[in-house]
Amino acid sequence: MNKNPLKIAILENNQIKYQIKLSRGRSFRMHYNASGILLISYPAGTKISSLEQFVEKNIDWILAKAKVLETKKVSYENNSTHLFLGKEYLLKVNFSKTNRLDVVGNEIWVSVSDLNRVAKLMIEWRLNEATIIFEELLYQCFIKMNQLLKIYPKLIIKPSKSKWGCCYFNENKIMLNVALTQVPIYLIEYVIFHELTHFVVHNHSKEFHLVLSSFVPDEKARRKELKKYSNIL
Repeated sequence: MNKNPLKIAILENNQIKYQIKLSRGRSFRMHYNASGILLISYPAGTKISSLEQFVEKNIDWILAKAKVLETKKVSYENNSTHLFLGKEYLLKVNFSKTNRLDVVGNEIWVSVSDLNRVAKLMIEWRLNEATIIFEELLYQCFIKMNQLLKIYPKLIIKPSKSKWGCCYFNENKIMLNVALTQVPIYLIEYVIFHELTHFVVHNHSKEFHLVLSSFVPDEKARRKELKKYSNIL
């Protein structure tokens, strides 16, 4: 489970994937990375017993977080389900000399010569779809707000474990999470309007919501519905 020369028995016994490294800081730190690996750092001069005590003290959090991450793990096995624009699709894996992906009705057909390529093709497909869909929606939303926004923002699309979107108003950029391809179009639109509004009002004050609601009258309902997809993050 672990390639570290230093092993923590309680993590080994619970089959937790982890990595340990020396830190320049003066305290213990730990968090899970995007791959679900527990990263633990410790200050110089730390006794092994102290490190073990730190881990044991936080084992409940470690196990609880590992359980949550396990439920979020995406399966790319045959007949697994995948959300796209709020609709469920059944993944069908087909062995073939060619590597391609086709959406047919309610099914996503992935033809591969190696099963290890299924996830890669799915991730590439989702990113390509995100680029097409987000660019078009951003343009439509910008046009509606063009009296308030003079400069078209640059769009960044990437995965994020904590945010659906982000506005970098000082750089005239907005970030949209590729995971938004899993929610309905009108919720993607809501996130875009939300981020564009931050170019006008930089915080979440009453003024911010007044501006946002002028373009998304049911913003509260959409925000509430988007929370139902929080397990995707």
